[in-house]
Amino acid sequence: MDEDKEKIKLHCNMCMGKRWHTTLYNTQKEHFEELDDFGNEYHEFCNYRLAECDGCESISLHTEWWCSGQSEKVVEQWPPKTSRRQPKWLFDLIFMESISNPYKREFLSEIYIALKNENLRLAVLGMRGLLEQVMIESVGDQGNFVKNLARFEADGYISGVQKDAIGPVIEAGHASMHRGFKPSKQEVEAIMDVVENVIESIYISKQKAAGLKIPERPKKHNTQK
Repeated sequence: MDEDKEKIKLHCNMCMGKRWHTTLYNTQKEHFEELDDFGNEYHEFCNYRLAECDGCESISLHTEWWCSGQSEKVVEQWPPKTSRRQPKWLFDLIFMESISNPYKREFLSEIYIALKNENLRLAVLGMRGLLEQVMIESVGDQGNFVKNLARFEADGYISGVQKDAIGPVIEAGHASMHRGFKPSKQEVEAIMDVVENVIESIYISKQKAAGLKIPERPKKHNTQK
């Protein structure tokens, strides 16, 4: 990499935070337009920056856009900025699910897309919907979310601690649908921790545990004559 290329700190989705980047390409585009005969004009400006992370070497596009009447620049990047990495076991789930009914991985993928784009209400609604589908698949439909959750615990799919942790998912989903509630990023991250933990424990950990080959205990020999 050329030493004279500009260095700048930008968000890296792979390193999960701000890291030094090397600018690969940078250009600006401006547009001026006269609006009337009194000297009023419209001004639009956009800066495009293609950069490579100095740590992981991933490449991303960063834009800064501003126009007349706008107080602050709009800063965006592609791939979209994210603060949460998809779990490694998601690939295990892809292989476990049948091609004809891949609803869990598709549901999770849509939730992660909502998180990347900071569509927090949609993310919470997706989490609640996914949990309900998982419960119905496991214990059948008991009539409503609360009854499904109670049966889910009674049949041993989750512990009492996990059941209590799922409570905020239910309430946040209801509030988002009926009361215009918008959770914070921290609240959504906490809810997603619960959802991922439930999915992993039921489908991934259980499957891996079933595949363990544990040697039998040696039989005790009777030394008495």
